[in-house]
Amino acid sequence: MLLKTGTKVDGVGKIVEGVNALEAALNSNRVRKVFVLDKKSNKSNKFNVLIENIKKQNIDIEIIQDVKLWKFHVRHNIVGICDEKKIYDEKNFENILSEKILILNHFQDTNNLGAVVRSAAAFDFQTIFLPKKRSVQITEKTFAISSGGMEFTNIVMYNSIFSLIKKLQNLGFWIIGLDMNSSNEIKDLDLKNQNIALIVGSEGTGLSNEIKKKLDLIINISMTNNMESLNASVASAIAMHEIFIKK
Repeated sequence: MLLKTGTKVDGVGKIVEGVNALEAALNSNRVRKVFVLDKKSNKSNKFNVLIENIKKQNIDIEIIQDVKLWKFHVRHNIVGICDEKKIYDEKNFENILSEKILILNHFQDTNNLGAVVRSAAAFDFQTIFLPKKRSVQITEKTFAISSGGMEFTNIVMYNSIFSLIKKLQNLGFWIIGLDMNSSNEIKDLDLKNQNIALIVGSEGTGLSNEIKKKLDLIINISMTNNMESLNASVASAIAMHEIFIKK
């Protein structure tokens, strides 16, 4: 992608929209240029503080007066052009593993992905695995919805969920799957000193039977009978929080 200004923005995380996401990218020292849409409404105090911090780092700020010239989504009035975020693959992720990691298996919704990343950052799941194929892609919307969470998580792209599970098990991880039909409740989980890899299936079909057979444990989240299931991002957040407080 090339803006009218001539700024090249190809690559994951090169466009970061919104105050919270841009503040996190600034703290990661990735921001190289900032665009501001000069709306009539008053800016928040957090917006003004962010502008001051951008100026302190001597980063170029370009003010756009006419919304017709705004090349970004109008839901945001501040956007940063940043260095690309580093993405890992199956060959080089061992050195970034933390004791709690998250594996997403074929998520399809951008909003869900962004929300899950935000929760992962909040509950100290520092590494997130995403499949290279048949999955939602990381876009500028992911960064915005994660509200800065993308800056606090390492993203690893994988080819085969089965080879990934085997590799993580060989590295000493306990692979836990989230499935609402399981009889094992997450609230009863005893984690002790285990390194945990939580795997969550797609929004529509969840985890396949083939995947379930490879896992160390399958757990559910206790709830009333009023609803059949939870949104995938909500269920992921609850599970990560339970693991967070237990570890």
